[in-house]
Amino acid sequence: MKRRRKTRSDKFPLTLHPTGQYCKKIKGKIHYFGTNKKQALQRYLDQATYLHGYESSMAQRSNGSMTLKELCDLYLRYQHAKVIAGELTPKHHSDQIGSLSKFMSFLGKGRRLKGISALDLQNYKRKLQNTYGSVHRLNLHLSIMKAMFHWARKNGVLEGIPNIDAISKGKIVHRQKFTYNPEQINITERCPVFCKDSSNKI
Repeated sequence: MKRRRKTRSDKFPLTLHPTGQYCKKIKGKIHYFGTNKKQALQRYLDQATYLHGYESSMAQRSNGSMTLKELCDLYLRYQHAKVIAGELTPKHHSDQIGSLSKFMSFLGKGRRLKGISALDLQNYKRKLQNTYGSVHRLNLHLSIMKAMFHWARKNGVLEGIPNIDAISKGKIVHRQKFTYNPEQINITERCPVFCKDSSNKI
């Protein structure tokens, strides 16, 4: 099997134009993002979801007309652009895809965002609790779901989002390890715990 040769676009998504601006050709049109490399990359990432395959009108739909699948697709395209730019690990992006797939399976891909309530999210959390014994895994799924809704509100994709603050993460209990003090160590050395003969007691 031939291995595909990596190109420059695999590492950094923008090209330096002769004008001094960083740009990218999308659907036959060149888009410019400024002369500062770091700022240009951030501008591209902010706009990538709209420039690659999605019209702005779709992204600006009201909560009542956009479906959960449309929102998840927008968010995952944005996250994929961050992977290409090296700002997100492929492993975490894979976790995002799997987690949001579970979220869509539970609520329904065609579910209108306007109809999603905090109670629906509470039921989703309860489903995760019954599925995973690990609190860390539970919190990962909840964090991904919350991050998507925060992103949608921050970037103007949605005017309003469900009350995700009402969905608390699972509490991680840190168990304190028992440690011996010097006096207990000396006693243990003189009298092993398995010794049951009263004559050996101190």
